[in-house]
Amino acid sequence: MKYIFPILLILCFAVGANGQDQAQYNHYIGNQGILNPAYNGTRDIISGLIVHRNQWLGMKNAPMNEAINIHGPIEDTNLGVGAIITNDRIGFTNTFEFMGAASYKIQLDRRDKFLSFGLQMGVTSNVYDGTKAITIDPNDPVYQGKETNFGFNAGVGAYFFAKDYFAGFSIPRLFNPQFDQDKLHFKNTFNYKNMHAYWYGGYIFDWGEVKVKPTALIRTVIGAPLTFDVSANVLFAEQVWVGLSYRSISEVVFLTEYIINRQFTVRYSFDYSISPLNTYGKYGTHEIGIQFDFSFNKRPGMRSIRYF
Repeated sequence: MKYIFPILLILCFAVGANGQDQAQYNHYIGNQGILNPAYNGTRDIISGLIVHRNQWLGMKNAPMNEAINIHGPIEDTNLGVGAIITNDRIGFTNTFEFMGAASYKIQLDRRDKFLSFGLQMGVTSNVYDGTKAITIDPNDPVYQGKETNFGFNAGVGAYFFAKDYFAGFSIPRLFNPQFDQDKLHFKNTFNYKNMHAYWYGGYIFDWGEVKVKPTALIRTVIGAPLTFDVSANVLFAEQVWVGLSYRSISEVVFLTEYIINRQFTVRYSFDYSISPLNTYGKYGTHEIGIQFDFSFNKRPGMRSIRYF
């Protein structure tokens, strides 16, 4: 009986978070290359990102995610390319994914407004180790062993940005692993009702001697409750970002970012549930990432400063 309540909480949380089969990140603006293929290559530099997220610390078999994203423009063209590697673990399942992304950028005026369209494609490995599951029926064939499923996946996105504001839309995964009751195994399926769509945007402005960046992200799935994040970050001395965020599934997030120099940035966030879930994930969720930016050899130094 002691397992029933936390399991129900996880299931309820998963519905509210659009199935929880796609990882969520607190620094969603800093991690746009993972979220949206159209973002890859839109900066004037080669940019890389490494992220690790440990969710609901203190709860056994809670989600843990890692991601790597490297992207850049193709010189003297409107094209950009990128690569995304993600590894998501939750309970007795593990999903590893490799995606290649491409984008095409259109300049909308003679100043600083651009619109980018992106496509990503790759392979996914889903591992289900049923032997780790706690079940009522130990003879259930679904949980008798380990199964590995390989599949193809793809995603699309659009990204608009100017000097001080931006907006994006993406469906990072067009296919989802589903359990086939007849054949008793998992397979990738295309079902528009299971597609996770992300809508987000933000604006940056000067407020006295600091810069302020409010942002928002909305997640939608047909038939599931809409969830959202709203955030506000403040930049001090052009080097330290500090912010707060609220997630509609009753989580408060503390955000911080330290710009070491024009090549390296470190990010850390801590989110804490204000729902009964904090009884089990009592140490909150921790996310840490490092970003590195380099210009092309023939153009030394950074070519532009981007706050998103």
